[in-house]
Amino acid sequence: MKRTAVIVILSLLAAFVFSACAPAAPSGQTPEFLNDIGKTLIELKNEHPEGEIIESLDSSPDCAAICFGEPEAEYAYYFFGTQSGDSEKAMSECEEQLKCAGFVTTANILFPDMEDDMSFEDFFSLIGVDDYEYFGEDTLAAGWLRFMYQDMEVMVNTNEITPRGGWDFTGEEIVKRDAPVSIADPEILNTNSDLAGAVMFDETIL
Repeated sequence: MKRTAVIVILSLLAAFVFSACAPAAPSGQTPEFLNDIGKTLIELKNEHPEGEIIESLDSSPDCAAICFGEPEAEYAYYFFGTQSGDSEKAMSECEEQLKCAGFVTTANILFPDMEDDMSFEDFFSLIGVDDYEYFGEDTLAAGWLRFMYQDMEVMVNTNEITPRGGWDFTGEEIVKRDAPVSIADPEILNTNSDLAGAVMFDETIL
């Protein structure tokens, strides 16, 4: 009886030591809205009758992100990016073909476990990402992070917002909870861009 009790205690002690020494697992919380990737625009319009076309200027360094969503929502459905053209026309005429490629939101909505003002090292350790690209001041995407997460491309704006609504490059390797973020499936995004471009610029898809 005593021998059995000793074995049980030793087993529990070993399990405790192992768990204490094991490295922390990356954040496993995946927002449920990611399950909507691949839904057509017409489907989302039916599910969200209060939704509207949104042009986000904060979620990409070189173009406007054309989205659909409800006013004041924590995220918007991302379909394609563009620098010009009639995006509303494309969203109207291609609503049955365009699919949700991803989302524009903020860092804390996409990664709920994050804290404010996280260093790059702590942030990427939290989400389990090893490789990332940080764009310096001499680029058009200055202050932006780019990396792959669950086979999707993520862009994070680490710049400081100005009183006039613009962005200032700081060079600080910090990710804030309210940092603008976009996440998208590259394949769906490219397909959407081709569909929208054909309408906006009267192009022919080959």
